[in-house]
Amino acid sequence: MKRVYKCKEEPEGLKRYRTNYPWESWEHFRRRARRGYQEVKQQILLDQHGLCAYCEISIKLAEEEGEVDDFRVEHYYPKSATTEYGHNYHLDWHNLLGVCHGGSQPSVPDAQWRYSKQKNDRSCDVPKGGKPITAMILNPLKIPGKVRIFCYTEHSGKMLVDKTTCPKKLWNKAERTIKELNLNAPRLMRMRLAVIQKLEDEIAAELEQGIPLEEVLAMLAETCLVPDYEGISLPFFSVIRWYLGEAAEKVIAASGDKL
Repeated sequence: MKRVYKCKEEPEGLKRYRTNYPWESWEHFRRRARRGYQEVKQQILLDQHGLCAYCEISIKLAEEEGEVDDFRVEHYYPKSATTEYGHNYHLDWHNLLGVCHGGSQPSVPDAQWRYSKQKNDRSCDVPKGGKPITAMILNPLKIPGKVRIFCYTEHSGKMLVDKTTCPKKLWNKAERTIKELNLNAPRLMRMRLAVIQKLEDEIAAELEQGIPLEEVLAMLAETCLVPDYEGISLPFFSVIRWYLGEAAEKVIAASGDKL
């Protein structure tokens, strides 16, 4: 999980619908304002640089017949928290995140890599569901972007709280986040391990060419952490950030901490 810098201006279609129907449901919005729904999806993808807000896998859109997007709009505060005279979380722009299907959808692109039949392999909003746990876990919209919250084990891809850099007041929430969202699902650990091994191989190849380690790390930090010309980041940003260490922190700081 990384910091999500959400666009302050909500998509016009959502804003217009919410103004006209302030207590309407998300499901009605999707059906009745399809163009507005597409605007929401596109802005979320842009804001999140194409990554799932929870596990940081890349969001994949369907390209072939029979496929479905590995993407859906998640309500951080559950829609069930809406009350008649309180707050409508259904249509709250700052409550909407983009997430993957958490390994639960067999028809997504690259299903052999992304889907799992095992229930213990489901992650993100699948185990979260509508449970009232938002006070116990981290909100991607509010976690600090300037400091590293998580670290990983090189031999397995397991996700841990980085207690050398994560603010102590966030330790419990960070640990609960890993548990409640099942961010150490075997499927995710396998994917993160592949990222770590690729970085290892790239560093080794550059060192064999006689390039100093400091230059190699700086180069990889720039190429791996900065979004491409379409605004898309490589998957597992936080894994790359942790692995490249100080070189990564310099690139993030140079961005104004907006990566």
